[in-house]
Amino acid sequence: MEAIRAFWQKYGPWLLLALLAASLVSILLLGRYDWPSSDDYCYAYRPHEALLQGGNFLGAVWYTMWGYYQSWQGTFMALGLMAVTPLAVSEYLYWLTPVVMLASLCLGTFKLTDTLVRRGLGSTWRQTVFVAVPILLLSIQFVPSPKDSFYWWNGAVYYTFTYGIMLLLAERFAALKLARTRRQVLWAVLPGIPAGILVGGSNYVSALLATLIGGLFLLWFLWRERGKFFPGLVLFLSLAVPFAISFLSPGNQVRQDTVTEPLGAVGAVALSILQAGKDCLTWPNWVSLFVFALLIPAVWGLTGRVKFSFPLPLAFSVFTFLLFAAQNAPHFYALSQAGPERLRSIVYYAFYWLVLLNLWYWLGWLRRAALPRVKEPERLLRRCRLAVPVLLVLLAAVGLGRCWASMTSVRAAAALADGSAAAYYQEQTARMDALLDETVTDPVFAPIQVRPPLLYNSDITADPADWRNNLMRMFYHKNSVTLAQ
Repeated sequence: MEAIRAFWQKYGPWLLLALLAASLVSILLLGRYDWPSSDDYCYAYRPHEALLQGGNFLGAVWYTMWGYYQSWQGTFMALGLMAVTPLAVSEYLYWLTPVVMLASLCLGTFKLTDTLVRRGLGSTWRQTVFVAVPILLLSIQFVPSPKDSFYWWNGAVYYTFTYGIMLLLAERFAALKLARTRRQVLWAVLPGIPAGILVGGSNYVSALLATLIGGLFLLWFLWRERGKFFPGLVLFLSLAVPFAISFLSPGNQVRQDTVTEPLGAVGAVALSILQAGKDCLTWPNWVSLFVFALLIPAVWGLTGRVKFSFPLPLAFSVFTFLLFAAQNAPHFYALSQAGPERLRSIVYYAFYWLVLLNLWYWLGWLRRAALPRVKEPERLLRRCRLAVPVLLVLLAAVGLGRCWASMTSVRAAAALADGSAAAYYQEQTARMDALLDETVTDPVFAPIQVRPPLLYNSDITADPADWRNNLMRMFYHKNSVTLAQ
């Protein structure tokens, strides 16, 4: 056991990093065959026109942001991000979509974990890897909608990308809490300001969660570290002011008017809590049980260097659960439903942070409050360590067997291996000759026949008045664009 433990401590981080890298290979390779669809053409239209005509690209992005801010939704920073889709430059750059989304998710997760683990809990970079990689593997492999979360720019940049930036913003609040010098305070606040503006002006799920987290830090500074209150207030306002600008936009009222029976605040809160409870019961699977069993030794080690008694663990669980549930409130309040799968994906990412924080807190409570009351605690710990390998083997065998086919990497590899991804891409690119030919004014296309689940989002229809057809018509300067009957 000691030899295995020593081997894992030395080589485990590298093995986990290699596993993460290997898991991303098929996902990124599949991006080679990714192609824009539906709303991508809507938000890329004016920036694309600016590039074609030699106009002001940033001005076109601003025009897009302002137009939709007035008429449909207030999330102005997200509108800007949607307008700078790779489609604005070229359809053939759309492979960048999963690269950008995964980069944001991985960077945010690693950075926040590293600050908490190394600076906050006094551990090492190895422990950072032991914690961050399992969270990322679970988040990426079992996300509810990998298509919308990684392969569709319009949906993914609105949610997954912004979620990664929200993690970086939370990390800046933590860095401010841990700052010991004026220079550290400055470096906590300055990079956090653009992150706050971006998150505050993007999707309301991430904006609300970040505001609640930032508010908790602000209360702490006011209570215990008043010298950091003003820097914390600056960081908080960089988030809260754009959030307010977004929330109060005229476009939000236009969209709200489409809801026949809005829930109201009380109903939204109640359904948010019920939805969170349902999520906590349905999202765990055999692989996640295996992963968190594997995490126990690493998290146990993170409880040993803090001068904290971990009081009232049940109250901590209730509080963090309610914080987690708050993410559901904006969409229930605005549209009386939990939201589309791409929104549910970022709540899913946050679920693993909820589990991780509670695992750390309960293990800390066990170490501080319960274990000292046990006779011969070291003997008990040794027995637990002996049971861990057996438990891991069982969970791995059962979990991978039951969940293998649903993993994002496996699904991406299958689309590459059976040729469906390449066939889908070939069908899409075959349309480009007619779309780019100025002499073809009313192209008629055959429907897309091959539809890989991770890539296919939607297609135009046989109705030239369909909004998707109209967007493509405008984008390529056609009189009409239709599918053959």
